[in-house]
Amino acid sequence: MTRSCFAAMLIAATVVCAQAQAPNRRPDAELKGLTKLGVVVEDLSPQAASCGLSQTALETAISKRLSESGFSVLGRSDEDTYVYVNVITTSLATGLCVSRYDAFLYTHTTARLSYQQTPVLVQVSLLHQGGIAGSASAGHAEGVLRGVQGYIDQFAARIRDANK
Repeated sequence: MTRSCFAAMLIAATVVCAQAQAPNRRPDAELKGLTKLGVVVEDLSPQAASCGLSQTALETAISKRLSESGFSVLGRSDEDTYVYVNVITTSLATGLCVSRYDAFLYTHTTARLSYQQTPVLVQVSLLHQGGIAGSASAGHAEGVLRGVQGYIDQFAARIRDANK
C-alpha cells in the first residue's frame, strides 16, 4: 500500500470516528427532552385494598401531578418513557398496615450487549425512589399517596431542571 493511500484511509477513519457522538455527561442529560410520560401502577393486593389503597386513586393522583408539572400524560402506558409505581402492603391483626412503595422512571432503548452481536431492546431505569409507610388502616392510603406524590414531584423537578 502506498503512503498516500494509507494516509487517505487514516483520514477517512478519523472522520468516521469524529462523527460518532460522544455521550452527554451532564447531570440528568438522559432526562432532557422528556415531555410525555406514561403511568403504570402495579396491581394492588387484597391487603393493600383493606388498608385503603386504590390503584385507580394512585394512577389518578400521579397523572394529575405530572399534568400539573407540564407533562402530557399517557395513562396505563409503558410504550416509551413511563412512571412505574409498585406498592407491597401487609397488615397485622392489630390493624397496623405497612407498605413498601417504589416509583421508577423507565424508558426503552436499543443497546449492543457485550455478549451479543446485534442490538436488543432493553428497559432502562432513569430514576428510582422508594420508601415505607406504617400506620393504622384509616390513614394509611393517605400516607402512601403523599410519599409517592413526593417522589413524582422530585422526578418532575429533575426533568424540568434538565430541560433548562
